[in-house]
Amino acid sequence: MFAPDLDWTTLGEIELSTAAHAVDAFADALAGDGEPAPSVVPATFAAVVLARPEIMGALQGLAEENGAVLVHQAQQFRFLRPLEIDATYRVRLDWHREPQRPDRLIVRARVRDGADTLCQEFRTDIVLFARPPARTENGS
Repeated sequence: MFAPDLDWTTLGEIELSTAAHAVDAFADALAGDGEPAPSVVPATFAAVVLARPEIMGALQGLAEENGAVLVHQAQQFRFLRPLEIDATYRVRLDWHREPQRPDRLIVRARVRDGADTLCQEFRTDIVLFARPPARTENGS
């Protein structure tokens, strides 16, 4: 999933809580069916770390440096162990610029449990979409 020879820049390492109420809200947002809380953590739940202010802020800073906005293009997951409800995990996030496409960022995340066992990895592909020039008052 990740080429080992790439130059990765650390975004941070943060805690991921799989508290039942957060998992339930995530599952309901996905399904929108109001069903009872799931008994397992949805497979893609860990991706919520991308919305954390310290991660999103860093990514938005990269976009702003390039006069762009972030556009999520794709995600890919590798599951090694299921995440458990009401547990705490550590997620290390890194990024690099796609060598052949300077308008593309790859973010990788590695999710580890309290015993430092790798449970999940995922990558998110982001396009730095160039902002159009600002319009003047007369609309041009």
